[in-house]
Amino acid sequence: MRYFFLIYALAIVFVISTFGFRGDKFKKPPIRIFPDMDEMDFVKGQKPSEFFKDGMGARKPVAGTVPMGHTVEADVHSELRGYGNKETYLHTGRFNETNFGKGFPTELELDKPENVTALLTRGHEVFGFKCAICHGDSGNGEGTVKANGFVPVISNLRTSTLVEGNIYEVVVNGRGNMGQMGSDLTLYDRWAVVAYVKALQASAKADYNNPKIKEIFDAGSKK
Repeated sequence: MRYFFLIYALAIVFVISTFGFRGDKFKKPPIRIFPDMDEMDFVKGQKPSEFFKDGMGARKPVAGTVPMGHTVEADVHSELRGYGNKETYLHTGRFNETNFGKGFPTELELDKPENVTALLTRGHEVFGFKCAICHGDSGNGEGTVKANGFVPVISNLRTSTLVEGNIYEVVVNGRGNMGQMGSDLTLYDRWAVVAYVKALQASAKADYNNPKIKEIFDAGSKK
């Protein structure tokens, strides 16, 4: 029996000397017999990974999945207020895996003037709080971020030659120093930004010497 107590005492000393008392602080990482989920492997955003076949660490959602808190919308109008994940042009900006589309999805019903006005109005709002800080109010790339030296070069959207579908893809997934905004913007807001960027490009080419254009421009600048 005495050997049992001796071994028991030595075991206690060993455990305390190895793991310390509860609340003690050590410079080295703790020894975890069962690490559970305290330490997990993860991939940093937009970093490559050899684990996946395409070499990309960031993964796209599985086709057909729905974000938590959202449901599959019953009609197009309610769908535009969601963050859908289908393979249509409305959702991807692509007609296939390699080609971006030119023009806007038919679901937006831009054949009606009131829908065009509403889309551009919303695009102006979203651009103001999501894009202008980097790209500037006019889209010339001279926003607050560049003025303060955080990013030396920012794209001039007014001279961009990207088609509508490509702009949509950049808005959703980001590019270069620009992060993705797809998780923040609904389908409608994404296309609203695209529409407003195209409007900025059109305004850059407008002939201000044309009396009608000057009248419209002056009326808009006073609002």
